[in-house]
Amino acid sequence: MSGNVHYFDVDPHWFIGADGSISRHDMYDYLHLTRAGYKKLAEPLLEEIQTLLKHFMTADMTLPSPEHETD
Repeated sequence: MSGNVHYFDVDPHWFIGADGSISRHDMYDYLHLTRAGYKKLAEPLLEEIQTLLKHFMTADMTLPSPEHETD
């Protein structure tokens, strides 16, 4: 992570089987994701976003609010 950028690593094992094949259930034309393929991608992505938001909210709560700052 660098600044406000976070890299989300997509594990190839989500889509590529042990034998090296891609299921038509995940990529109907072996290039574009199906609903099932997007679900495999979206669920861990959602978890990552929720984790980042929790960290952001925790960090934001520890910062002093502008109206409590003294000059």
